[in-house]
Amino acid sequence: MSAIRALADELAARSDSDLRSLLSARPDLSLPPVPDFAALAARASTRASLQRALENLTEPQLQVLEAVLIAAEDTGGTRVDAATLGALLGGAEPPVLEPVLAQLTARALLQAPPVSQDAGPQDGASNGSTPDGSGYVPVGALAEALGPYPAGLGRPLETLVRVLPGFGGQLVEAAGRVRSLGIALGPTPDPEAAARELSDAVGRPADWKLLLATAPTGTAELLERLAGAPVGVVPAAARAGYRPGHAAAPVDWLLGHGLLAPLDVAHVELPRSVGRAVRGHRVAASLQAAPPDPEIRPVRPAVRDNAAHSAVAETLRLVDALLASGGPTPVATLRSGGVGVREVKRLTEALQVEPAATPWLLELAAGAGLLGLDVDDSRWKPTGAAAAVDGDREALWLALAGGWLDLERAPAMVGTKSPDGATINALAAEASRPDAPRVRRRVLDAAVELTAEHDGAPGVDAPSLTARLAWHQPRLRRRFERLVPGILAEAEALGLFGGGALTPIGELVQQDRLPEAAAAVREALPAPVSHFVVQADLTAVAPGYLDPAVARELLLLAAPEGRGPATTYRFSAASLRPALDAGQDAASILAFLTRRSATGLPQALTYLVEDTAARYGSLRVGSAGSYLRTEDDAAVEALLADPRAAALGVVRLAPTVVAARAGADELTALLRDLGYTPAPERPTPPGAGAPPPAPAPPSSPSSALPPGPTRARPGPWSITDEEIAAQVDSLRAGARQAPDRAAGAEGETLLGLETLRTAIRQRSPVRLGTADSQGNAVRQVLVPLSVSGGRVRVFDPVRQVEKVVSVHRVMDVEIIEGTPDG
Repeated sequence: MSAIRALADELAARSDSDLRSLLSARPDLSLPPVPDFAALAARASTRASLQRALENLTEPQLQVLEAVLIAAEDTGGTRVDAATLGALLGGAEPPVLEPVLAQLTARALLQAPPVSQDAGPQDGASNGSTPDGSGYVPVGALAEALGPYPAGLGRPLETLVRVLPGFGGQLVEAAGRVRSLGIALGPTPDPEAAARELSDAVGRPADWKLLLATAPTGTAELLERLAGAPVGVVPAAARAGYRPGHAAAPVDWLLGHGLLAPLDVAHVELPRSVGRAVRGHRVAASLQAAPPDPEIRPVRPAVRDNAAHSAVAETLRLVDALLASGGPTPVATLRSGGVGVREVKRLTEALQVEPAATPWLLELAAGAGLLGLDVDDSRWKPTGAAAAVDGDREALWLALAGGWLDLERAPAMVGTKSPDGATINALAAEASRPDAPRVRRRVLDAAVELTAEHDGAPGVDAPSLTARLAWHQPRLRRRFERLVPGILAEAEALGLFGGGALTPIGELVQQDRLPEAAAAVREALPAPVSHFVVQADLTAVAPGYLDPAVARELLLLAAPEGRGPATTYRFSAASLRPALDAGQDAASILAFLTRRSATGLPQALTYLVEDTAARYGSLRVGSAGSYLRTEDDAAVEALLADPRAAALGVVRLAPTVVAARAGADELTALLRDLGYTPAPERPTPPGAGAPPPAPAPPSSPSSALPPGPTRARPGPWSITDEEIAAQVDSLRAGARQAPDRAAGAEGETLLGLETLRTAIRQRSPVRLGTADSQGNAVRQVLVPLSVSGGRVRVFDPVRQVEKVVSVHRVMDVEIIEGTPDG
């Protein structure tokens, strides 16, 4: 029976509870809904669905699954029993192995042993061995989903012989050399037989020991390095070639005896049978049934909380300062997107922070919706949400924490190199990571798990946390290694961690109790101060976290010095000018300082303010788009009296000179409406270069954050309990109405591919029905050679040629018993 049809029967025999568990663990199986069990089995056997399921397996589940696949491939697709799997996994005992097998069977990643006729009813997947002695087999395209190197082992010698031209002849010669060492081999007249005999010999512990005893010094160390990463770099210049009777380097000796396969001039591959022999004839040294226990350093709760509260206070202060700076001077963007290095440097100097902190603050504020991109001038400006949380630290933290949790970006990537070698800028599309919110949730979950396992406040570092996460999802190890260090640092800045330990605030966030966490932040932080101390050296010192409104007003008058909440502000003529530019005068400035200063104002500061205000404005600077000069005073008076002139921003500069904010064309049209005949100024003299055209404004996205690169976003793959129940009811109804109905289009395609792969494995010809370019049905007897990339490579024994057939043109496949000609 077809493996897909067998899986469909096994799924149909499951209870409703087991089906609901399957669809909950693999929601993509019913997105969109499937009509029957045949279609469900077909979808569960596809490579895409299996790859998604593999991402959610734990380390022991993945180890067992890889061991089943390797054992099944090495035995020609037969079933693998639990005893064999235990031997391959370092002697794993049935009590440890059987639950893992049951979990994999429940997720339809393995087909369970058939149930004997006298066995009782099953509630879900079977586990362990069965009375009839049969075992487990992998489902569908699991070999493709796991990749060519499952468990870090290379490809079998039989596969390498088929895919590497010239390697077959070398392997026949290598078999003769191995036989000359006293190792019993069967006949090796062709490369396939040589590969089979060498694999069997390497798999026998006694013969493997004898083979290594004749190897040159350093061979065992080289094999150990290749046992976990089967593809290695060995340039052709480093290979002297194997010559019997002469001393050989380890690489040459291994190549000469068929224990290494040359992939190209610079790479070699360790065959699977050799890799297993190096590992003690196992797939893995042991089954990692328990998660790794990280190195825990105890952190006193007081130290943890002090570090977290200090970090929260500093983050809130800096975000307030960033929003205050972004109001009068919005953050400019580059033409290519993102914030450039110069703009980041300007903000860094204004905020008095480390250079790496500025991009993080920009990403955090934009992710919380406090900074938005103005589509008109392509600048980041404070939004209405920033005004709503102004002065409310609880609301500000709630906005920042919620925005960070859902931020589909990785701020830690800013400053690193993109794949094309360019540096990633802040708020640029290259820092987009749609998987970042899920990784943040998993970091918090792992931290809660570790906190529950250890008393007190366990402190962990990024490598330890990454190791724990990788045990739960080993296929995502590289993703965790890239994202976890940055996420941990960001969580510390928001007070979710303190000194490397999860805080009570972090636990509330992990439980999605953000309002309660914000309230805890409010209670933990000291109340902001609304006064400062003015000193005789023209400085003001804030004795704590300064109220944001007072801090913004003080920043107009003085330049901050140093870092931290207790900031020192220095007064000077240059620092007072922003307040004068904003329309203040000496009296209003001194009134503010007197009202907010805890001490009297020094006379030197009063003189500085009054003297600077007195000198301010002796020169006036404005902007103009056009000007008018005339000898007719009456024309100027008429223009200024016309109400339409106010809209153009007309200002008299002299009795006969007028400037306007509007352009020359608008001013000319207005003068002509008044009955005058204005003439343009003399054009640019001959030979002078024309003014350069104004640069086109950079394109800006309409959303608050820059969009990611154009690509299809993966679906959410989430499903509700109601949808699962409806799918189960639909499957049961379809089974009752048409119990013998064949698989639909989705299933028939996979059944045809399954038949082709079986024919390739058995080297059998098939009767292939296809549709030609005109839609006519064509039936031919062909020998399939390989299936990949939506194409089938076949051999036509009649015409003695190879050709390629697209999978979508295949209508039916039928295996013909017998050996193909040629």
